[in-house]
Amino acid sequence: MPSVNPGPAQTNNPNTILELAPVNTQTNSAPMGSNALRLLGSARAISLAVTGDTLVPIINSSSYSVANIVVTNSLLAGVSGSIATASIGVFTAAAGGGTAIKAQAALASNTSAPVVFQATVATTNSQTVQNLFINCGTALATATADIFVYGYDLS
Repeated sequence: MPSVNPGPAQTNNPNTILELAPVNTQTNSAPMGSNALRLLGSARAISLAVTGDTLVPIINSSSYSVANIVVTNSLLAGVSGSIATASIGVFTAAAGGGTAIKAQAALASNTSAPVVFQATVATTNSQTVQNLFINCGTALATATADIFVYGYDLS
């Protein structure tokens, strides 16, 4: 019988194993993998027509580091349009308080609904707050957008 070589030896730890199955529990009782880059929170069709905050609950993570913030699906009165003059920031407390995850800045790249803009993150420090706040600093009449917060689950 011929000798079968199974290939090189492998070592795996939670930081090197790719996990694709979603974790949909309220208590994070059996996560598929730790330290995984994943969706931490999202806000769909948030109004950029008025200044103020939109609450984004963190999904199943007691400790996390935000890696990127995606802004897309920019609409004006329900149709594709430029929201380039609106500005947002992402913070750990209401009214631009706490730690700035994304500094307040105009959405200059969001010129139509198909544009997917990855915003620069101001800090990648570990966070434990369970809500982030998207603060609209400069309003644009009838404007809405979808915002997704991605990062590493450290819990």
